[in-house]
Amino acid sequence: MSTEVEPAPLAATVPGARATLARLHELQGQHPFWDNKLLRACQEGALAADDLRLVFSQYYLYSRSFTRFLAGLMANCEDDYFRARISENLWEEGGGAEPENRHAEIFRAFLRRGLGIDDLQAVEYFDFTRHFVSEYTAFCIASDPVATCAFLSLGTEGIVKRMYQVFVKALRQAGVVEEHLAFFRIHIDCDDAHAQTLEEMLLSYSRIPGWGETCARAMDRALELRGRFFDNLFEAIQLRRIRGLVEKVQARRTLAAEGAVLRAACGTDGTRLYDNVHEKLGIDFSVVRLPFASEVLDARVVRIAPGKANENHRHAHESVLYVMRGAGSVSVDATEVEVAPGDAVFVPRWAFHQTKNASEDEMLLLAVTDFGFTGRTFVGDYDRTARMKAGGV
Repeated sequence: MSTEVEPAPLAATVPGARATLARLHELQGQHPFWDNKLLRACQEGALAADDLRLVFSQYYLYSRSFTRFLAGLMANCEDDYFRARISENLWEEGGGAEPENRHAEIFRAFLRRGLGIDDLQAVEYFDFTRHFVSEYTAFCIASDPVATCAFLSLGTEGIVKRMYQVFVKALRQAGVVEEHLAFFRIHIDCDDAHAQTLEEMLLSYSRIPGWGETCARAMDRALELRGRFFDNLFEAIQLRRIRGLVEKVQARRTLAAEGAVLRAACGTDGTRLYDNVHEKLGIDFSVVRLPFASEVLDARVVRIAPGKANENHRHAHESVLYVMRGAGSVSVDATEVEVAPGDAVFVPRWAFHQTKNASEDEMLLLAVTDFGFTGRTFVGDYDRTARMKAGGV
């Protein structure tokens, strides 16, 4: 009795099916998923190692569930040839004859050695993480083979190379060394082949009415689920950064420590924070932070040389500028107001603003901001959003 496995009749692929598949790839590459908050932060190098520990500890639930997704497709597939091909993918995911090379085990090694997450059993998954994996599993188990193939090829395996390259960039910028990135390198190299196997299977169904529309809907579903998961992860990073502050607010007790600085001289006290001189642009100023142990408000003294200005800049925090000495003007976006000692100017967050000293004396400003709050919630290089480099280079 022959044991040879007969391939599915790819010759039965309808004319134009490959062109439809090419268009689906174009839609995949332009999908809104690629603009989700988490991937943008990874691209910008905005995530610290602690942020990435949160991201990948949650992603672990997806990683260790992946063979279940393939098994769902395999169970619903009627063609023994493609079941055999899927079993090859499962064999590779499972490490073949070497259990220590299971992809899930390699990911665990990355979490332990690359990110320092020693106790994986102690990881608490967010509800949105469990929902993401549950929805992924349910789709693969309950859908017909056409939809599941598109879901796992176009919407899952087919995006791995591009997505994991973004992850690798973020991890390297956060200080994770190359030797701990084997999981991502393996998938960048091999998941194109996995996607191709699934696409061959997908093409074999192209004779079914509405095939292209079914594929598009399934791909969109996979990308939409992952995009929502990634946006939720990004928001979890932000919430974790301010959790301690919120808990202190709710505790309703004074945070005044014995011996804390409660009074400062604006002319002499403080820590140098920033200064810049650019003769060509007429910039000459310095910023000193007053020595208060505040957690939300941030008080600074700004000094601007006679006839000079600070930079035209913007930032995430709100500011109130109080003029103590000197006279001139403050521009806030398209509005310019004249100022003199005793005047106060409000600068909304992200508004471009610049202060010009028109007097013959040094201008002295007290700037009170909510930097203590926005500095926690903003994910990225905060200074890069606001300041030019010293000397204007």
